[in-house]
Amino acid sequence: MKKSIKLIDINKLRSHEEVDLKHVNELVCKIRKDGFLRNPVIVEDKHLVILDGHHRFMALKKLRMRVIPSYLVPYGKVKVFLRRKIDIANIKKEVISHALNHKLFPSKTTRHLIKNRPRNINVNLANLQLTS
Repeated sequence: MKKSIKLIDINKLRSHEEVDLKHVNELVCKIRKDGFLRNPVIVEDKHLVILDGHHRFMALKKLRMRVIPSYLVPYGKVKVFLRRKIDIANIKKEVISHALNHKLFPSKTTRHLIKNRPRNINVNLANLQLTS
């Protein structure tokens, strides 16, 4: 996979998991203090479903950012593991379905493994454009 990071309109991304608000608030403080976002969110390339980075996504929304650094991946090349005991035969189909229907799994239900994912991109918040 090519390591191409795109700045995507934050309102176009879709969640499939709930977040821990305490963790989101901690990230807001850390990102604001650092002045940059360390890692991009990982996003499924067809439906723009967040696979990894729900807490970063929500922190940037709270900081009123307009765009978010996103690493787009074809879902067929991603390995998915369940962290909770749920009887789901086709987890990838369910992740997309939950996101499209705004039906969220509990936080940390799934674990998406992306080979050679980009890390430490350190995008300055000024480049993510505050909304009015």
